Amino acid sequence: MTFEANMIFHGRGYLFGEGSWGESERVSLEGVRWGEFVVGKLFELVSGRCSNSGNLEHDNMGVSYVGATNRNNGVLDFVRPVEQLMMRGNCIAFVKQGEGSVGYAVYKHEDFIASTSIAAGYAPFINKYTGIFITTVADKVRGKYSYNYPRSEARLKKEVIQLPIDDSGQPDYAFMERYIRSIEGRLIHEYTSAKQLTPPP
Repeated sequence: MTFEANMIFHGRGYLFGEGSWGESERVSLEGVRWGEFVVGKLFELVSGRCSNSGNLEHDNMGVSYVGATNRNNGVLDFVRPVEQLMMRGNCIAFVKQGEGSVGYAVYKHEDFIASTSIAAGYAPFINKYTGIFITTVADKVRGKYSYNYPRSEARLKKEVIQLPIDDSGQPDYAFMERYIRSIEGRLIHEYTSAKQLTPPP
């Protein structure tokens, strides 16, 4: 099984489980009000626990090993689970170190093992849709970091990101979810139309 096929197999529920097969409403960013929020106040941050990937055993049917990369949604390999190294999914994985990848963020749906170059951000408002929205925004800070200026946990906690706000000035997570759902629905509709696929019953 190729690495790319393995990525799809492992993500099959995340990729295909909740999406709408019909064309969805169009949601625009026009007129949206934005506010600034500190990462350390939005998320509980938990550092990755794997300091030596050489001790992990490759396993095509195993769990994602997430590390310092800006490709494959952060996945470097698939490995046999190690209970004391496992991290819960449904979080944002912030890349703290790694030349070319420091400063990136990815949404992780599945449970995984993370290197010490990763900090996982957990919050009650995170799901597939809000996670994808926030990682896109969070990625905009990556230009300030480098191999010689890593994203330490202290710096990560102080990072400021801009998010849509509601009438009370709080993050508008419902809008973020609707916005990403609208993009997902449109892309699925375009793909199924092009391939002349029939939506499932």
